[in-house]
Amino acid sequence: MQNSVLPPFPNGWYALAVADTLAKGEMLVKRFVGQDVILFRTESGEACVTEAHCPHLGAHFGFGGKVVGECLRCPFHSFEFDTQGTCTKTGYGTPPPPKAILKTFPVRERNGFILVFYHADGIAPDWEIPEEDTEGWLPFKWVEWELKSHPQETAENSVDIGHFSETHGYFDVAMITEPTPNGAYLTAKYAMSRKNFLGKMAKPVRIEFTAHAYGLGYSFVEAKTLNYGIETRHYVQNIPTEDGKIILRIASRVKKITEPQKINPLLYVVPRFLINKIISSVVFSGYKHDVHQDFDIWENKKYIVRTPLAQGDGPIGLYRTWAKQFYASNTALRVES
Repeated sequence: MQNSVLPPFPNGWYALAVADTLAKGEMLVKRFVGQDVILFRTESGEACVTEAHCPHLGAHFGFGGKVVGECLRCPFHSFEFDTQGTCTKTGYGTPPPPKAILKTFPVRERNGFILVFYHADGIAPDWEIPEEDTEGWLPFKWVEWELKSHPQETAENSVDIGHFSETHGYFDVAMITEPTPNGAYLTAKYAMSRKNFLGKMAKPVRIEFTAHAYGLGYSFVEAKTLNYGIETRHYVQNIPTEDGKIILRIASRVKKITEPQKINPLLYVVPRFLINKIISSVVFSGYKHDVHQDFDIWENKKYIVRTPLAQGDGPIGLYRTWAKQFYASNTALRVES
């Protein structure tokens, strides 16, 4: 992506990792907002994200450091730091220096993801990613890629109604409820149809989507396939790593099928666990296919500030106005320039 306009790191919550990829006592090095950070889980299970270098003499925790109980130990002089960044002990048994404070990031563990909050001015979060009700839903499947793009650009797809038909092959695309911004949250509802994966003789699939965007790094779409009674949630998570580079993670989960005869009368005799497994795999495969169709566009597009929007594009202007709040005051003017 060619970008000299958008500041590289919007403020907000980012799903740095899938929660079950980090075991108790484990430490990982992640690239995040232009720097290395350390993600670790204490022996009691608390997740923590810190800067990568020890404030004592600058050693990188990722090269020989380890989790010890509830603390992170530096490989250089065995200084230990708790999840608040406080130095709790030195390697010599002497009192910890009061100024040896390890920078930490606000962390939440929600909906199966480890979320970290970034703000260019170091301001604490004043909004949250809510807990979802997952009762009756299958575990999510996920995959991630490294891309040349920007969180605002990939998240913009959720309101770019025009591209659903022209890029992805949907038809009868309609906006049901115009996007409604509420602080850091934006929601909208739309519907569209596509060819049936069961073959030419099967009727088209009609899907209603309700999009939920929480900042520019975390969003999901609730989808209801009206013909078959299938409900799914599709997640889009952007993690900015460098200026112009992101990790894009997608995930999807399916609500357990309770009326398989709506899909096909013959499925009534098939074990439910098998139906759920098959539907979950088919849904995720289709989702990956759709997202992958955007890759070449995202990686090679240019951000047009004063874009000449046409009828049928969707509420892109409203989305961009909403997105301005996620840039620090000293960089926000770059969005307008």
